[in-house]
Amino acid sequence: MPRSRLRAHATFAVGVVLALSGCAVGYASGPIPTEAALAAIKPGMTRDEVFARVGPPTWSFGVRQDNMTIMNYRYNRNDCVIYQVSMLPDGTVRDASPGADPACDGPRRRFDNR
Repeated sequence: MPRSRLRAHATFAVGVVLALSGCAVGYASGPIPTEAALAAIKPGMTRDEVFARVGPPTWSFGVRQDNMTIMNYRYNRNDCVIYQVSMLPDGTVRDASPGADPACDGPRRRFDNR
């Protein structure tokens, strides 16, 4: 096999390995959140303590109220519930509680009282 063709195959193989290794990350940077672990998050805990307990959030966003960051965790993909953790600017938890998942719609929401 010509040298240029061997180099092309090797480059392709390295690219495939790198691409597949990125797909296997998942929750590698922290534990998979469980309902019990999320319920144990209390006001005053630090961001590092939250990450050690439940890992990084599924998504987060900033809000103007008290300059907080809201971290959202999806822990049961078969339910329309997320867990929200409000972080103060000093990196401590203000509050944490379950809420309705905005990705869901219809009457399956656990928190609808209809």
